[in-house]
Amino acid sequence: MGLIMVHAGGNITQAQRVRLVRFGMAVGTYALVGIATILTCRLGLGRLSTNQWWFFAAFAFIGNAAFFLFFLTGFNLRFSDPSLTWAQIFYSTCWGMVALYALPGARPIVLMFYLPAFSFGMLSLKKGQYMTLTGAVMALYGSLLVLEYLEKRAGFDFNYEIFLFVIFGILLLWVASFGGFVSGLRRCLAAQNREIRESHDRIRAEMDERKKAEAEKERVIAELRYTLSQVRALKGLLPICASCKKIRDDKGYWNQIEAYISSHSDAEFSHGICPDCARKLYGDLYTEGDALQENNFCR
Repeated sequence: MGLIMVHAGGNITQAQRVRLVRFGMAVGTYALVGIATILTCRLGLGRLSTNQWWFFAAFAFIGNAAFFLFFLTGFNLRFSDPSLTWAQIFYSTCWGMVALYALPGARPIVLMFYLPAFSFGMLSLKKGQYMTLTGAVMALYGSLLVLEYLEKRAGFDFNYEIFLFVIFGILLLWVASFGGFVSGLRRCLAAQNREIRESHDRIRAEMDERKKAEAEKERVIAELRYTLSQVRALKGLLPICASCKKIRDDKGYWNQIEAYISSHSDAEFSHGICPDCARKLYGDLYTEGDALQENNFCR
C-alpha cells in the first residue's frame, strides 16, 4: 500500500466521518465474533486458555486502537486507500486465526464469521485487490493447517481439513468475485454521477449566461425603442395647397406649413425675407446690403 501526499479539500472531513462510521461497523463485527467465541466455549465446542483469551482480546484492542488513531489524526490520508479496507480485513483475518487455531472442533463456525468481515471489501476494493486478499487469507489458513499437521494435533483429520479448506476457498472466491463486481459497479455509478453533476453545472452556467444575454438584449431593445420614440420624422405624401401652401393633416384640417412641420418634427422656424420677395415688396428701397443684413439676422 503506497504512500501518497495528503490532499486538502472541503470533502475530506465528510469522507473521514464516513470512514469512521465504517470503522464502527467493523468494531461491531469484532464484538460479534468475540461473543460467538464465548458462546462456542460455553457450549463445550472448544476451549481457550487464559493466556489465549488475553492474547485474543489484546490482539483485537491494539489493532482497532491503531486504526482508530489513524482515522482520528488523518494519518490514513497518506495512503493510496484512505479507508484502509484491505489492511483492516487482513488484520481481522490474522486475529481470527487465533480462534481458528484454538477451537478446531468449532472451525466451520469460526470460518463462517470470516465472511461478514470479508464483505466490507465491497465498499472500496477492486476485483484485483479482492483476489489478492483472498490469496493472503487462504495462505494464512493453509499455514495454520501445515502447523497443525507438523504438530500432529490430536483429532487432526487431513481429509476433513482439506475439505473445509477447499469449501472455504470457493466461498471466498465467490465473495471476492461478486464483491469486486459490486465495487466496480459502485465506482462506475459514482463516475456517472460526477459526470451528471458536472453536466448539470455546465447547463446551469449556460442558462445563467443566456439569462444575462436575454436581459442585455431586452435592455438594448428598450434603449432603441426609447431612442426611436425621440426621433420625429416626416415621411410619405403630404397634401399641400398649391396656392397658400397650407398642409392638410390626418384629421382633414388645413394648417400653416410652419405649424405643421413644427408639430411633426423637432425643427424650429425663424422668419425673414428672401431677396426676391424684398425687391418685389420694397422695390428700389431694398439694397443688397439690406439683404445681407437680413440673411445674417435670420441665421
